[in-house]
Amino acid sequence: MGKKHQGRESTGEPLQHDPEFAGPLKNRSCTDIICFLLFVAFLAGWGVVIVFAVINGDPSRLLNPTDSRGRVCGMREYANKSLLVFFDLTRCATPKVIATGCRTPQVCVETCPTENWFFNPASPQINSKETRAKLICQDGVDPFDTTQSVSDLVTKDKCAYYYVQSKAFGDRCIPRDISSQSGHIFNAINATLSQTQKWGPISQYAVLEALLKSMKYVMRFATLQKVAEGVFQDVKTTWWLLLVGFGVAMVVSFIWILLLRIISSFMIWFSLIAFIALSGFGSYYTLNKYLTLRKNLDNSTMSPSEFEFTTNFNQIVELETTWLVLFIIIVTILIVCLFVLIFLRKRIRIAIALIGQASKAVGSIMSTLFFPVVPYLLQLVCLAVFCVVAVLLASAGKAEYRLMCSIDDCQCDGIKENETCSMDSFNASNCPGASCQFYDYVVDPNIPRLHIYNVFALFWTMFFVSAFGEMVLAGAFASWYWALNKPKDVPTFAVTSSLGRTLRYHVGTLAFGSLIIAIVRMVRVLLEYIDHKVREKTDSKVVRCLMCCCKCCLWCLERFLKFINRNAYVYCAIYGKNFCVSAKNSFSLIMRNVVRVVVLDQVTDFLLFIGKMVVVGSVGVASFFIFSGEIKPVEGYLPEINYYLAPVIIITIGTFFIASAFFSVYAMAVDTLFLCFLEDCERNDGSAEKPYRMSKDLMKILEKKNKLKDE
Repeated sequence: MGKKHQGRESTGEPLQHDPEFAGPLKNRSCTDIICFLLFVAFLAGWGVVIVFAVINGDPSRLLNPTDSRGRVCGMREYANKSLLVFFDLTRCATPKVIATGCRTPQVCVETCPTENWFFNPASPQINSKETRAKLICQDGVDPFDTTQSVSDLVTKDKCAYYYVQSKAFGDRCIPRDISSQSGHIFNAINATLSQTQKWGPISQYAVLEALLKSMKYVMRFATLQKVAEGVFQDVKTTWWLLLVGFGVAMVVSFIWILLLRIISSFMIWFSLIAFIALSGFGSYYTLNKYLTLRKNLDNSTMSPSEFEFTTNFNQIVELETTWLVLFIIIVTILIVCLFVLIFLRKRIRIAIALIGQASKAVGSIMSTLFFPVVPYLLQLVCLAVFCVVAVLLASAGKAEYRLMCSIDDCQCDGIKENETCSMDSFNASNCPGASCQFYDYVVDPNIPRLHIYNVFALFWTMFFVSAFGEMVLAGAFASWYWALNKPKDVPTFAVTSSLGRTLRYHVGTLAFGSLIIAIVRMVRVLLEYIDHKVREKTDSKVVRCLMCCCKCCLWCLERFLKFINRNAYVYCAIYGKNFCVSAKNSFSLIMRNVVRVVVLDQVTDFLLFIGKMVVVGSVGVASFFIFSGEIKPVEGYLPEINYYLAPVIIITIGTFFIASAFFSVYAMAVDTLFLCFLEDCERNDGSAEKPYRMSKDLMKILEKKNKLKDE
């Protein structure tokens, strides 16, 4: 008896029958007011960060390259000069170029060099107009000024010492395939390097090697921008196709939900069969692709050049390893799904009945299908504000200049490489081998803190909006469940009433619950950052294992807290209690029915997830076949794009969020009705005095029934 009593104390006493209880209580008061005030103050602080970012940020610094004087190519007075040329690209032949910059003057130009040119001091035409016309000089330097010889212009780094035929890559002039023009470069080097000590006593092969190496690091620096520009161009070209894809995804999701409302049992089983069929087809297709590429020696040994593999994004699809990995993933998912169906087939029948109840609730309150558009748009606004502020903060700061040496070490008194300098006061005549160049934009020491504030604001607002949508829907579906005569007693404006109660009384509760999840998510992000730094300094497997365990524990904690919060919002929507009381009562109710919760609730989530994946998979596969050219009749109507996978990925991701918005209604309906069902079983026993509020279909499956008064 002691153990039984102790168990009741730990999980709370079962709920008692209340004949006057008929759903969400109308008489309630404001909850968690302190958290509400804290949330308002935090939003005000975010507003201050936004104003600071708008005043000090300049996104063009991130989108365009910057010359040695800190001026942005392609912007303002350099609108016609959008490309960046390096005077001596061999100075970029170091992995540190991404962090320290290239130790050579850089200027903005209209077009990249179209020929190879090397300075030859012994040439009789060295000071001719033809030679001066070929010079690429810093801004403000006139190559036709006869008071300065070409030798002075070149040796003082006012003009480029040499350049080779180049192409634009990421708004930077990068040499073309040097192997195809190596003969011309060899001849030019032989004619010029033997008469100068610019590079020192090195061979033409060393210069070529330095050029190749420098190309690699500079291209790595520009690759991300290049790919981003290509994807942006594809989005710009195919925007109408993306909208069509999103429209199709919305129509398919809506039709699926309507069919689920009418024939829920058939649609659930159809979802399972369709998911298995799609997984089976995916397994066959990926395996067939892998075997086909395996037989092709060119593809199996294909190794794109070191300079182009990151930009030839479409070649990823032609690699056999890609299809092998996809095959393993799809087969694993298929096997897991089959095991779930085999071992939980009895529970699936009950879960389908619960989803059927959710279908009836959605059918009685059709406005719940359209309400998720509101939190969805609010989340888009929060995400857009975060992205804009992040870009503006990243581009805020003042230009910093540092001393750069054209040789390995500056042989001048008082000159030390990488020291800060001033463009106005620096005198190049004191040390011909040194120059004062733009290095980076120095930001205020507080900006990293503003970045952290901005990230946390994203998490808190996103989770707050999600919690807001959950509580509003929970209040609407709870009013449907507890109505004794359905749908006659269901409130006409159930969603509007729940929305009003939530905004008037429970914004503080939403802020409290979302704050907890935001803190855990922020800790996870910081842990990821620490893990990244640890990997750079050590390869210890013990440390990596500990970090992995910590990340896993935090992920589990976040999932658990989300589960607690979701049920707390349901309880708060019904009874109007604060977050702590709602979380305690809902958790106690769940623990008293832990077996049902673990099995039945998770199975319903799994079934809804399968349905969502069928919609996403169908639209994603269709878009893949269309944009990859597999469907020949449509191929002629498609515009030319850089990466055909870009619109496929965008449509698939968009479809996932669209389908999630529709299926989230059912997920919330199931969770609300399930919690109400557990309460119903504790409050009532089916007698005439305590009748069950659940539907007859659910009572039939659970082998329960209401007794009439004369029985």
